[in-house]
Amino acid sequence: MKLYLKKLFIGLCILSAMFFFNLSGEEKIDPQLWEKAMKIHQEAIVIDTHCDTPMVMLDKGLDIGQKSDKNDLDLIRMEEGGLDAAFFAAFVANDLDQKKPAKKALEMIDEIYRQVEKYPDLAKMAFSAQDIRDIHRQGKRAILIGIENGGPLQGSLRLLRDYYRLGVRYITLTHNDSNDICDSSTAKTPKWNGVSPFGKEVIKEMNRLGMLIDVSHISDKALQDVLEVSEAPVFASHSSTRSICKAERNLGDDMIRALAKKGGVIQVTFCSFFVDQDYKNKAEQNEKIIEPEMAKLKEKYEDNPEAFWNEAIVLWKKVAPPAPKIEKLIDHIDHVVKLVGVDYVGLGSDYDGAGSYPVGLENVSGFPMITYHLLKRGYSEEDIKKILGGNFLRVFEKVIQISHSKH
Repeated sequence: MKLYLKKLFIGLCILSAMFFFNLSGEEKIDPQLWEKAMKIHQEAIVIDTHCDTPMVMLDKGLDIGQKSDKNDLDLIRMEEGGLDAAFFAAFVANDLDQKKPAKKALEMIDEIYRQVEKYPDLAKMAFSAQDIRDIHRQGKRAILIGIENGGPLQGSLRLLRDYYRLGVRYITLTHNDSNDICDSSTAKTPKWNGVSPFGKEVIKEMNRLGMLIDVSHISDKALQDVLEVSEAPVFASHSSTRSICKAERNLGDDMIRALAKKGGVIQVTFCSFFVDQDYKNKAEQNEKIIEPEMAKLKEKYEDNPEAFWNEAIVLWKKVAPPAPKIEKLIDHIDHVVKLVGVDYVGLGSDYDGAGSYPVGLENVSGFPMITYHLLKRGYSEEDIKKILGGNFLRVFEKVIQISHSKH
């Protein structure tokens, strides 16, 4: 019955997508190619390694068990889009690094558990690669937890271990500013010239625990330090390629090569600002229009930066340029594949954390469009399944394997 329901939902997704794209004239879907793509999509374990949905759950009262058009992801649309597993990021802004950030992280983690436990027929918490596989066979959504920004560790390895016990399986070492772990890619001036002494202890302990190290948002030098210190592969949960779109959070070719050499994976983000250079250029021009309103929001939510982020996304959508075509996202995947091979790329949407995504990927129900376009580009079934989730599962399993060797 679970498999039948999954096929039914995917079938409805197919019909609606074909209708939309043919009607709008944006893209004409090849029915035979689409049918083949959907067969692959159904069989694959599709994983998204970065969704900012918890801050919408906590600050806006989102119920993930109900279909909503006010955000980018819920359990119903996950099923419609054939997304089998998602990492929910407990995002804590650097603004709170010195203001008890653990409280915010713990509240988000509690909300994730509370809502997933509310819908046992739809979803289940997962803590390992094997859990993802088992929950996939049950026809449910696997929900995992990451923390975006290591500030909530508050300088304590004890808290790191507690987060692991609570189910946290990755930490994005920092966000838009440097913290006590490492420098950020967008910090105005470096604080540590890479990773701090405490940060190196964090990396070693994460290796021991079997926790994934997320290098999205960290500086180029910090990434180099992470790769030198970590015994396990590391990954970028939501970064695209700098060669195509020159954004600091994206990874340059040398960084991607180093990540792959370590056995890691880059999970390309869907956020238009990091996907398309033309979009980014126009967006930076349009940001000036909303600067006064943005400043007022910043002042209003001085003690609640995550609430500010939610409102800022809504404000940004009013002046956002037209979204790029989905082909732009596929270009990033192609670039990684040509650079280091198909085993080192996956998907990390940044849903509920950005204001614009490529056409067809406006929300989580659009995931089948990626499978279709990969097939259209000539990717084999085996390679598509690697990109959709297989590559990340390999890294996850290796991290756990290395952890076991330390006990």
